[in-house]
Amino acid sequence: MDLLEKNEHFWQRLFDGLFRRGGEVALQPVEIAKKLAKVMVARRTISVNNVYVPNVYLVNLSPYDFERLSVFEHSLARELEDYISKKAAEQNYTLVGKPRVEFEVEDELTPGEMRVAARMEEEPETASGNVAGPAAEEGDTLIYRAIEEAPGPPEEPVLKLAVLEGPDAGRTFLLQKGRQVLGRQPACDFVLTDEQVSRRHCQVEESHDRVLVTDLGSRNGTMVNGRRVERAFLKPGDRLQVGRSVLELQVS
Repeated sequence: MDLLEKNEHFWQRLFDGLFRRGGEVALQPVEIAKKLAKVMVARRTISVNNVYVPNVYLVNLSPYDFERLSVFEHSLARELEDYISKKAAEQNYTLVGKPRVEFEVEDELTPGEMRVAARMEEEPETASGNVAGPAAEEGDTLIYRAIEEAPGPPEEPVLKLAVLEGPDAGRTFLLQKGRQVLGRQPACDFVLTDEQVSRRHCQVEESHDRVLVTDLGSRNGTMVNGRRVERAFLKPGDRLQVGRSVLELQVS
């Protein structure tokens, strides 16, 4: 950061502080959009033919701003995702997947403040190598092709995550092929009620009998066998801790 940027940052913080002394100042969605654009440029990666930028953005808000914006959270997220697509197109940037914007509450932030984490996340591919998408359609009718029954391969071991500790102790999540997300958000594949678990806490990917865990910028981090990790492979018997919840990888 050069001297000009430091001065600009100082004066902005000073004026923000003066205004906030009179009461809580609400964060405006347009400020979030501007911040996303800045993070996009700062996190760009230059390749031979393309300039890649993040497509997944986690916006951390103060409890005051999160509560105020949560009443139209999904509409705001869709609007910001559309904004990211347009800004990337304007600059000829390449997105490796569909834009996604998510919101998290962070108790340490004051009204008007935010923190943005960004990453690249490719769309999962189908067996044919194409990006997964909606089922093929013709008019309004979904088309399904019959599959002749044939002797199946020998049964493969079933991998599962068993919740040993935490509010959801006793529950079991069966792992499927591909990527699955664990968190508090109802849209997650594995939903926990632990309030210390982020809405989208970590990603679990099962492939070729190996399980890869990737932290998704969670507030409290992801632990494997007592060690904090960003990415780690699990083997049966390993324990994954998110918030107050402990899950064990089991095979049956």
